[in-house]
Amino acid sequence: CGEFGWIFLSQNIVEGSEQCLNFRAEYFGRCCYAKPTGDTGCNLCNGRVDEPWHDTRQTVTVEFGGYETSCPDLVNKMSTRLDPSSAQCTDAKNEHFESCCFERCSICGNSNLDWEATVFFSGEEVLCHELDREIVVEEEIAAGSSRCEMSQSFYAESCCIEPPVEPCNICSMSGIHYTMNSSTKVSFDGEVKTCLEMYHSLFSRHEQHSEQCIGAQEELFGQCCEEIPSQIISMSPPTMSPTAKNPDFDSWYDAGNLSSSAPTYMVPITTVCLSAAVGLMITW
Repeated sequence: CGEFGWIFLSQNIVEGSEQCLNFRAEYFGRCCYAKPTGDTGCNLCNGRVDEPWHDTRQTVTVEFGGYETSCPDLVNKMSTRLDPSSAQCTDAKNEHFESCCFERCSICGNSNLDWEATVFFSGEEVLCHELDREIVVEEEIAAGSSRCEMSQSFYAESCCIEPPVEPCNICSMSGIHYTMNSSTKVSFDGEVKTCLEMYHSLFSRHEQHSEQCIGAQEELFGQCCEEIPSQIISMSPPTMSPTAKNPDFDSWYDAGNLSSSAPTYMVPITTVCLSAAVGLMITW
């Protein structure tokens, strides 16, 4: 359908002409749709905030609207064309959720992920956080599956550590949180990392009042933390997005919160019409 714009231009087909009306009569039903009302469309794999995050299976195909389509394409179509409160959205979720969506396997479960540890996967050395956040999603390893249990038994001992009671936060002093320059690169203990990577390493391993944490704060606070205090915060770790294929460590830190923005599987919503004046159409 997207090629009709070029056809209209190359053949000089104008609005109101017999050719335009013939094209519209034949292809309107397949090529045109109205955008959903509200800010977001129907989300196949995620709905309520109290539900676990679900990723989309990349390799599975299903039948939708009489045509074979991949699960990522179906997610796209539903989010741009179906209202989340519509019966069509509910019916599509009921029919395709199990085939297209899965809850990612967590290598460490309730334990902390060791961001510095490495393991071998398929003959290649990878960081544990790459295994847990990227490879598990790419391999479509679902929570509770036999592959998940096997992965946990293989890698948990190397990748997982017990969380500190009061984790180290290099940008928190006396209960006051200071904004972090997450992408700034610093050198500490013989390694060069971003402030966010350094934060994860210390947060997962050391207590707030430990010698290692105090030493890191003394050396890194001026480089990693904006000296503009906000409010008192609770000591909870930032969450990294589970849907991104290549996680971006440039998470944000805002007043009173220490969490990363979680990119959702969303696409731009465009109102599409088979109009010769614009000459653009989108296909299912």
